[in-house]
Amino acid sequence: MRAILWGITALCYIIACVQDLRTCRVVNLLWWISGAAGTVLLLLQRNGRIGEALPGLLFFICLQQFLFSRMYGRADCHAFSVCALHLASLGVGLRGYLEQMLLAFLFLAIVQFFRKNIADNGNLKRPVPFLPYITLAFFLVVCYHTTVT
Repeated sequence: MRAILWGITALCYIIACVQDLRTCRVVNLLWWISGAAGTVLLLLQRNGRIGEALPGLLFFICLQQFLFSRMYGRADCHAFSVCALHLASLGVGLRGYLEQMLLAFLFLAIVQFFRKNIADNGNLKRPVPFLPYITLAFFLVVCYHTTVT
């Protein structure tokens, strides 16, 4: 069951990345499907510590939807929120969500630096899809936490 849910999640992220790269838009239905898969994974959590995960998860989702949504696109906020939901199902807490977010920004900064797409004020000269960076960081964090713990 878990493998199927993770497969659904991976498929949603792949489709979202392709959409973001092609049109700079992502269909919200992908976040609903992936979010539902993450919710089921959270409910199936082995250690049964859902109550411990919820405060950090809800705090992070609120940060994404109300604060960071002003900095980057709504789809990116939804992606980070769904990533956090899936990470919570692995027992990763707020620190892990923030690490994944920082890693995504780091990947974006490195690639855009070498492409000379960063202006003097630190903003991008030309907007680029952010979702591929979020997805890469997410799966790296998932791989790290599944092999370490």
